[in-house]
Amino acid sequence: MIQTEETFIAQTILHKVGNKHSETENVISETLLNTEDEELYKLLFSMSLKPFGKINEFYNFSHLTHLSMNEMYTYCSEVFEDANTFVANSQHIANHLYNQSASPQIKTGDLIISYFSDIFIKGELVDAIGILKIEKRSPFFQTFKDGKELYLGIDKGINPGKIDKGCLILNTDKENGYTVLSIDNNNYDAAYWKEHFLSLEYADDANAQTKHFLDLCKGFSNTVVKEELGKQEQAEFLSTTVGYFSENETLKPLEFQETVFSNNDKIKQAFIEYKDLFEEKKQIDFWDEFQVSNSVFESQKKKIKNDIKLDTHIQIKLDLENPASSKEYLEKGFDEEKQMHYYKVYFNNEL
Repeated sequence: MIQTEETFIAQTILHKVGNKHSETENVISETLLNTEDEELYKLLFSMSLKPFGKINEFYNFSHLTHLSMNEMYTYCSEVFEDANTFVANSQHIANHLYNQSASPQIKTGDLIISYFSDIFIKGELVDAIGILKIEKRSPFFQTFKDGKELYLGIDKGINPGKIDKGCLILNTDKENGYTVLSIDNNNYDAAYWKEHFLSLEYADDANAQTKHFLDLCKGFSNTVVKEELGKQEQAEFLSTTVGYFSENETLKPLEFQETVFSNNDKIKQAFIEYKDLFEEKKQIDFWDEFQVSNSVFESQKKKIKNDIKLDTHIQIKLDLENPASSKEYLEKGFDEEKQMHYYKVYFNNEL
């Protein structure tokens, strides 16, 4: 995670980004924003950096041919080498973003680009470039006075707590495409921001290894375990996976599959084959051993849905932290008289 106790905004600029498809043009600024007002500065600082404070998923700029052909990598490199090029390169960034809006669903918006000094990450203080795109304006009340009368009116403006899209490019790991953090809260076009504008790929670190392996397990539970064994077995597998991550500081994929699938060679072989396809599709390679990122694990664990939904409008929610419970206290069967499947749940007291 980044730390910003010593960070300050060195430069910031505002542009308006149009839509190429609808021929809505950009409005490009030539001068920096004046941030001498203390209240404005504090609000801008918080809006620009707070969304990235707890992000642990790092990316790098990428390109199929050569990294230098990634436009964002080139623009950022020039700014990091010479801060005097900030305004010109911010204009290039705005125009580059505009060129990605070839679809009618891409929204116009305000583009705030800032240059930060002294962000602490991975043991060093580095400079960074922050880019925020605000697509939605929030309504708020304004009060007006006319003589002795007071009136309420409605206006619209930028809500500093609701950023639509943003990224933070840190001046570290340049040879691999810099360290980049990204946010996209409006996924109307998943490829628009991360792929077309930034062209990002996951940084190959413990955070990425942890996230990818959890994604692998979730995908395998849906496409293989659930289909071949059923929802209860899927829930047990997810619980076992969470338990394995909780109990181990490091993870060895080979050891994981030998432990988790020790009693089922068929499913173990299916996992090996699924893992090979997953690596090929995601263009990643799992390390022989990697440190489990606790922050990534806790974040991803919240996204795991470990429940059994039935067509009779009944839902059984299982505890991820106690995988043995479903084996011991949940029994699945088939009622010949009703010609229906059933679950039998054992318990001592209702809580």
